[in-house]
Amino acid sequence: MYPVWFPHVSSDPSNKSEIRRDPPATSWNYEPIATDGFAKWIGQKLTDFETVYGDPEEVYSSGFSFVIHQYFIDDQTYLEVNTEGNRITSIKFLGKENTDIAPFQFGMTMNELAKITMIYPNFTLNHDGKIIAFELMEDDMNYRPLIAFDNGTFAMLFFSQKKGESSLYSVMYLDKETLLQLEPYQLTDGVSSRFTMEEDADWEIINQNKQEQSKNLFQFLRNYDRLPEFILDTKNQMLGEQILGSFFSKTEDFLTTERTQQLKRIQSGTEDGRFTLSRSEMEDVLKEFSATTASVYLELPVYDPTFTILTWYSTPYLHTRFMHQDPESLGIAFSKENVVVLLQKLENKTEDSDAN
Repeated sequence: MYPVWFPHVSSDPSNKSEIRRDPPATSWNYEPIATDGFAKWIGQKLTDFETVYGDPEEVYSSGFSFVIHQYFIDDQTYLEVNTEGNRITSIKFLGKENTDIAPFQFGMTMNELAKITMIYPNFTLNHDGKIIAFELMEDDMNYRPLIAFDNGTFAMLFFSQKKGESSLYSVMYLDKETLLQLEPYQLTDGVSSRFTMEEDADWEIINQNKQEQSKNLFQFLRNYDRLPEFILDTKNQMLGEQILGSFFSKTEDFLTTERTQQLKRIQSGTEDGRFTLSRSEMEDVLKEFSATTASVYLELPVYDPTFTILTWYSTPYLHTRFMHQDPESLGIAFSKENVVVLLQKLENKTEDSDAN
């Protein structure tokens, strides 16, 4: 399923959904580097972390067994911590303070990273007595390499394309369990575990929290790229929610039988990977709502919005789509593990307002 992540490679993900690539012709497995920076906090108590970084600004449930804590340091820094119980399972950091991400530095290039450590394409992990292996594809190697530390934790390094040559803009530290549950890379052996959905969770509140969190992060990244912020309006938000609800209430109207079955396999966990709409499927969805001038992006499963948006931002095709120079109206709708992002050109929104 992994090529579905990259529509610029294949405009019709249904054509390549069953392809499995063999690992590169090498027996090298990864070698860890010395633990440093935020990697030291993975697995530690949240209460100890907060003696250093203070109390979070926002805390809410993800609905999938972990809790999300957001910290405010300054308007140029984004810090988010996930926990299970009182134990830290992942840390996501965007900013300018390099001490916390040593031995890495924000703005460093891949060539500079290569002076610190080799970038490994293959990872083989022993998890609960089972072997799980995955492979980093070309885009992963260039924009989302994975680094292992000698305390058993990992870091995903996110590189942007805003200046021609990619540069490091964010780091996500995580434990082995979270890495396997998020499944950011192509599995080549074994079966990944999935996050457990909390059936008694208040999904209305959780969905609202994730929508706000995602909008704030998108605005942060727009500012990072020195672009005008998205316009947030109720009409576009409501349209995004309607599209999400309509798609899942009558999926067969938008997808072929083969694609519908693929969607069901991914939803049930019998097939790995993520589901996104092809270009023609997106057009059919927008026609249903007479929103042909808009752009819609649907993906599932999405457990951790910040991780997903950082991945979009470091994917060349999606970075280009979400980081247009011109101002646009943004709507984001969540329904448990499903998300829709709706973008509308600002001039079209203005014309609609004038017409009303």
